Amino acid sequence: MIAVVASAYDVRARRIVAHWGIQSATMLTAADLCMPGWRLSVPLAPPLTAVIGGRTVPAEQICGILTLRPCVFPEELESIQSVHRKYVAAEVNAFLLAWLTAQSCPVLNRPTACCLAGPNWRSEQWTRAAAQLGIPAQVRRCIPHEKAVPIARESLEVIVVGDQCFGCEDPMLRDTTLKLAQVAGVELLSVHFSADRSRFLSASVWPSLRDPAVLDAVRQRLESPR
Repeated sequence: MIAVVASAYDVRARRIVAHWGIQSATMLTAADLCMPGWRLSVPLAPPLTAVIGGRTVPAEQICGILTLRPCVFPEELESIQSVHRKYVAAEVNAFLLAWLTAQSCPVLNRPTACCLAGPNWRSEQWTRAAAQLGIPAQVRRCIPHEKAVPIARESLEVIVVGDQCFGCEDPMLRDTTLKLAQVAGVELLSVHFSADRSRFLSASVWPSLRDPAVLDAVRQRLESPR
């Protein structure tokens, strides 16, 4: 089973699970995190169990985990009294961070102290990482106001899945994107370059994941041997 850690309201996550089939993938939502059946010991000792899709699942049945959220938000904890949701959300996030870290199966992306799906870098941090790799980079910050006109910029998206790249056949650009993923310590990354491929524009650990070829690569990575 592939566990897709996401909000119950995440349409993208539901689309991914539907694409892979409910026999292969199941969503792990905030509601699951509030149900009995979880078991995680420190130091690690079997049996380890989780609640996924409303049922208790032994850890060995989870072949891979795709995390599509930075954290669990208090508003999602509908079974918890509203006055307690902020505290419970903090506890749930700490537990989920520990649980994801303890998994021996492939996890995209591995959590960090401030984000459940990899580094929670700002635009400036991604730009600095790109510049240190010798990638020409550009970052803009705009202060919104009522008369502001959005600046449309054409771009090229390159998606990293493990050691594969999608969206561009340019060997140099593919190599550059893979190096940026390695520096960030992630296996799933979306990188946008200017349309002429001359400048780095932005990066995100949450690609759109609409391309069937990318989804197939993600599934293969998650189902690879431990």
